[in-house]
Amino acid sequence: MRRLRLFSALAITLTAALAAGQTGAGETYDVVVVSGSSGGFGAALAAGRMGMRVALIEDTPVLGGMLSNGISNIDTYSFESLSGIFEEFRSRVKEHYGALMATDPIFRAPRLLDYKPRQSNVAAEGGRWEPHVADQILKEMIAPAPGVTIFYNTWATDAVLQGNRAAGVMTMNKRGERRVFTGKVIIDATHEADVAAWAGVPYRVGREARSPLEPHAGDIRFFNGTGEIMEGSTGRQDRAIVSYGLRLCIQHYGGEETSHILASPPPGYDKSKYLHSSYSGEITMPKSKAEMNANPVGNEMQEINWVWPEASRAERMELYQRYKNHALGFLYFLQHERGLKHLGLPKDEFVDNGHVPYRIFVREARRIEGEATITEADINPFLTGRGLIPQLRKDSISIGHYPLDSKPVHSKTDMSTPEKGNGDFFLANVVTPFQVPYGAIVPLHVEGLLVPVAVSATHVAFSAVRMDPTWMVMGQAAGVAAALSIRENVTPRQLPVERLQRELIRQKVRLLFYWDVSLDHPAFEAIQWLSVRKGLRGYPDRLFRPDQYLSRAEMSVLIANVFGLWPSVSNFHFTDVPWSHWAFREIETLFDNRLLTPFGVRPRWPDAGGYDPVRNAGFRQGQNFGAFEPDRPVTWGEMIGVLRILQSRQVHPPAAGPARKAFTPPEIDPGEWVNGIINDSRFASSLRTKTILPAEALTRAEACMLVAAMSERR
Repeated sequence: MRRLRLFSALAITLTAALAAGQTGAGETYDVVVVSGSSGGFGAALAAGRMGMRVALIEDTPVLGGMLSNGISNIDTYSFESLSGIFEEFRSRVKEHYGALMATDPIFRAPRLLDYKPRQSNVAAEGGRWEPHVADQILKEMIAPAPGVTIFYNTWATDAVLQGNRAAGVMTMNKRGERRVFTGKVIIDATHEADVAAWAGVPYRVGREARSPLEPHAGDIRFFNGTGEIMEGSTGRQDRAIVSYGLRLCIQHYGGEETSHILASPPPGYDKSKYLHSSYSGEITMPKSKAEMNANPVGNEMQEINWVWPEASRAERMELYQRYKNHALGFLYFLQHERGLKHLGLPKDEFVDNGHVPYRIFVREARRIEGEATITEADINPFLTGRGLIPQLRKDSISIGHYPLDSKPVHSKTDMSTPEKGNGDFFLANVVTPFQVPYGAIVPLHVEGLLVPVAVSATHVAFSAVRMDPTWMVMGQAAGVAAALSIRENVTPRQLPVERLQRELIRQKVRLLFYWDVSLDHPAFEAIQWLSVRKGLRGYPDRLFRPDQYLSRAEMSVLIANVFGLWPSVSNFHFTDVPWSHWAFREIETLFDNRLLTPFGVRPRWPDAGGYDPVRNAGFRQGQNFGAFEPDRPVTWGEMIGVLRILQSRQVHPPAAGPARKAFTPPEIDPGEWVNGIINDSRFASSLRTKTILPAEALTRAEACMLVAAMSERR
């Protein structure tokens, strides 16, 4: 299952590539992106917007991968999880169809009362589109990036190495012309990780064995109707691949028109292959079109695709033709056996390719081995997480929100059992937003290479990650990482992840999920940064409640985490903060660090006077500080008081490096002090116009902006 080729026989050196007598001279760029998939598009656009000279190599005439080749809806479970470049795409789709929304029934679909559909493909919100519209919008988005050059109908044929660094790719185009593209960073955005494999990156193909972190791995039979793992599921590892298919776009024709009806079946047609399909061609996109997504029986096939990940381009083109014939055979079956003669191929889609998509849907192929590997435990929160929240990834570069969704690996031939086939499961009721770590796109062993599509993940985890909203933002992260590493003269592996995260947050990329912190919220950047890097937490229901007043207990946790105070508990000092209180440790830590004086908590030891052998020789300790009122809102005056104490002294010097000199601030107006802290900080720009009243309570969002701004200055 694991394939390792440290120096592939296919890959050649940079010197040899440039001397190989190519038809086109070698071309050098900052960043070379292979494949205009959703991840490749995100990478090229992000790097181009950061001033990089980018070559984007795409083997079809369209951009966006499956977004323009048959997947015509948003595969995510919440609008609130969308961000970055994909959110720009969704917004443009919504704008594009604005004039049609009053007349096309697809835009008048019923909305839920809470405005939160289970799957966020509501057409009126930009959740559905036609393939040619997706291509048009993506090309409009990337056109203003002057440094990006797109080479359509061109594909990579080999990787170019310089030592253990990926230095470029060799290519061929539709006309048979060969070129070498070299770059400072190469981004392999293919679904198959071709460039990574040629360069010697180890990879996996198939399904891992069942394990404590992977209870749904390996050979599995699962009935989605009841959520049961069925008898006969061995959990054994194998090389099986989930089904692929040509995702036809279907037009609903009216009246007496018949030109769309297929006159004859394609080669190899056998109606028995389709008898158990329930697909009816229900309209799912604007202008009376439908997405053909019929599994396990319909336009998809299992088993023949197991060779696809490591196949040559010629072998893949043969498989493409078989999938094309199978999908057209299904359409013929629907028209002639089911009597659905109003269904046909649209005349305005894929006009130079027989009105069928240019590529099949490769759900999963190779998966690289990277610096980090995403497992089911990173997606399924009930394995190692807390409630609905998976374990925090401090190196997060994006989030996703989709169930673990694997498709069959074998054809469904036994109709006596209710499951869709070996390997199929859709864990709809354990879905929750998850994070993608930077290490998942940084491959082992090879420098100068990022892989944002065929990422380092197990088969089970990949089944949730493999959605275009997630892929596009992972690509965006790769493009940003490439640009930053070039600017700072380091390899992508050496790039500090916090540097990457700062830029991604600035670009409105979500690194951690909250239902109620929108991308345009004034505290979005501060809350994201503190949550990922400083351990800030929201509530168990994944709300942050940014506009709720900050309590004293919440303030204690915020200060202790952000400023790295060492936990210190010396006593139960407050009558209303027992050891079982959720913030007991942090409140006591602030007490021991003498940070609670702004709340009227004064040292009591001076009142004891000198040493008295009668009173002071024992070991008795009292709780004589009264109530702390941990749920009471914190005022601006109290918060500023705590931060000024921190500013005036170094509470705990770092373990290495010189300690900062203590600073004792003069008495100044609270508003002036706040302005001095937030000056030039992007985390707190909205506070610059706020009138600071010391007795007024501050919100959780305001506290985050102020604390994030101050943490930048320390």
